[in-house]
Amino acid sequence: MLEIRNKIGIKEDTTSGIDCLELAMDKEHFLNYPKKITYRYNSRGFRDNEWPEDLSNVIWCVGDSFTVGIGQPFEDTWPQVLGSKLNRTCLNIGEQGCSNDTIALRIKEIYKLYNPTLIVVMWSYLSRRRINGVNRDHDKNDFGMERDLANFSKNFKKVNELPTTFVNLTIPYAFDDMTVLKRNYPDLITTRQLDYARDHCHFGSKTSTGVCGLIVKKINHIDNSSKYPI
Repeated sequence: MLEIRNKIGIKEDTTSGIDCLELAMDKEHFLNYPKKITYRYNSRGFRDNEWPEDLSNVIWCVGDSFTVGIGQPFEDTWPQVLGSKLNRTCLNIGEQGCSNDTIALRIKEIYKLYNPTLIVVMWSYLSRRRINGVNRDHDKNDFGMERDLANFSKNFKKVNELPTTFVNLTIPYAFDDMTVLKRNYPDLITTRQLDYARDHCHFGSKTSTGVCGLIVKKINHIDNSSKYPI
């Protein structure tokens, strides 16, 4: 689970997924984007540096394309920004199109193998499913708001029952009903889109910085209220 096979060994490129002129949601924005972007993947297939030998004090950042940082330079991705703010190594465990089912499986694998002290999860769209080992936008036999929410609740509960520290966020617009979110998941941080990446869908640098501010605030709160600081 802690690898993305189809990204292992591919050459560095200037485009990836929907971050290309043909698929850009705003072609003018794409063409006028001022920053240089390249996509380089480590030996596990994640858009990140190679992992250090000592993983005892790293922060595991798990999510979908918003965590990968599609449409933005590597240094602007929120795991990289968070690492700079905290002066700690943040591992980018993001996968484009990742479902919450896969996110939950990855987190359980991280816990099993590495006994992490802190995992930051940016949960994905509720309609996505893992079907026969593959992430799908939705399962045609099992979708709809009620079932989507039940599936998310199952994954969220299983993950947060693990005996380690979590910071939970969602990507923008993951929840259609914000009332349900605030009532059932009061500690789940919702993110605001302040600007856009080159593809005019994912985070720009202002949004990454804002997201990391929320994460740091949550971590500081956990540290101050815990007998065992992170």
